[in-house]
Amino acid sequence: MKITGAIFDMDGTLLNSMDYWALVAEEYLNEQGITPTDNTNKRFLEDGMKAWYEDCQNRYGLSASYDDAKTGIYALMAKRYENDVRLKDGALDLLEKLYQNGVKMCLATATDRCEVEKILKKLNIEKYFSRIFTSGEVGVGKREPLIYEIALDYLGTDKETTYVFEDAIYAMKTAFTNGFKVVGVYDKNVFATQDQVKALCHIYLDKNSKYRLDIQ
Repeated sequence: MKITGAIFDMDGTLLNSMDYWALVAEEYLNEQGITPTDNTNKRFLEDGMKAWYEDCQNRYGLSASYDDAKTGIYALMAKRYENDVRLKDGALDLLEKLYQNGVKMCLATATDRCEVEKILKKLNIEKYFSRIFTSGEVGVGKREPLIYEIALDYLGTDKETTYVFEDAIYAMKTAFTNGFKVVGVYDKNVFATQDQVKALCHIYLDKNSKYRLDIQ
């Protein structure tokens, strides 16, 4: 595997935080006195926060503004990032190997910058990423390729040897169909089969891989 650049997703790819993102929608609704009657966590993960919020307005009469709902959800997740979130097994070894081999790395994440910076500092992995790109700052989510294109332009590496590391199938599809090399990372919270994931990536790291890659 010849690699000169790496664009990493954070939650679910490097961190075990999707275990907590997979619960936070219901936790937030419960705080608002709402007991969801559907799989609201699944909708939250698959549709994104804004679409989930609008559905909760219609379905449950959620009265909080979108900004207030977002703030509430991030407040719940901030506790998780502070107390529970850790690197997935093998992720640190991979980052160090790429770093020692001179691979340029950055983050492309849907999580707000404030939480990203705090968790990178807590886990002592800031040195591996020369820049953070967030969907909020870019202005579109990962169903559009813009965040990857901006990250690639920043890295200045050849597209043929720059890999996007993702766990979410919709993000893999965006990167794959727009000509990026994709490393798919297993996460139990992804609502897709391994065959579906493998069809959208060039390399697949399953739950037993420990992030082992043959890097040239």
